[in-house]
Amino acid sequence: MENKIYALMGAQASGKATMANQLLAMGIHFIPVYTTQEFSSHKRTRYNISRENLYKTISSEEFAQMDFVVEFTHKGQSYGYRKDDILNSLRDHTINVIILEITGLKPLSKLLKKKLETIFLMNDYVTLVDRLLHMGYNNDEIKYHLQYAENNREFELWKVCNHIIRNTCDKSTALIQLLAIMGLTMPIPQEQFNERIK
Repeated sequence: MENKIYALMGAQASGKATMANQLLAMGIHFIPVYTTQEFSSHKRTRYNISRENLYKTISSEEFAQMDFVVEFTHKGQSYGYRKDDILNSLRDHTINVIILEITGLKPLSKLLKKKLETIFLMNDYVTLVDRLLHMGYNNDEIKYHLQYAENNREFELWKVCNHIIRNTCDKSTALIQLLAIMGLTMPIPQEQFNERIK
């Protein structure tokens, strides 16, 4: 099996952090995002999952000294993906997961070529608003996130991603689909299959 990086993509509250944390808990290697944003006191996912395992908070000075393959700013905070983290992960692990922002798609695709598999977690506006409300965002914050997603064409990622998961149902349904994309499911013996479809 060829070593690959699976990039979770989608708008705010599409389920990227929730899925990444579940995969991390299963022992799947995760490539962190470095940021100047402090995530310990930041809003959690709708399942009350912390983002501290996914984002590594560093000072602005430390950020300026690191070698990033992609870096961007959001709400005045800096974010970046370290080139060494990506290349070492690809060398050492068969399956890797990363949360990828749209600004990182082109440079990472160029660096990794066919070793990058992009997965778009698709949601509708109603689901996203409901999730953002559940996470404690106010109306102005929700408006900002939806406008940001529109302006950055995050709702159109289905056009460029390798895989699409409609993540509007229970998180276990999306996780099963995600594991199947990564080749982490196996067929059951014919006898068990026959028993299940009776």
